[in-house]
Amino acid sequence: MLHMPVDVIATFNVQGKIKPNYIRLEDEDHVLHTYKIENIVFSREEKYAGVPVILFCCNILRGGIMQTIHIKYHVKSHQWVLANP
Repeated sequence: MLHMPVDVIATFNVQGKIKPNYIRLEDEDHVLHTYKIENIVFSREEKYAGVPVILFCCNILRGGIMQTIHIKYHVKSHQWVLANP
C-alpha cells in the first residue's frame, strides 16, 4: 500500500491549516469503506525530492480495532496518498 491514492474529506481552519476528518479505503474484496479519523497523533511538513507534503499520523477505528495510518497531502497537486510508516 505504499503511496496509494485515497479519498479524504478534510477541513481548513481560519489560518489555512488542513485537518483530515474521513478517509475512504478499499478492502480485500475491492469494496470501499469510509472511516472517521478518530484523532491525529502528529502532523509535520516534509519535502520529498523537493515536493512539499504534509504527513499525518492518524488513528481510525477499523473492524472494531484502532488502527494507525499514515497519509500524505501533496500540497501542489492537492492529492492524498496512503503511505507506509
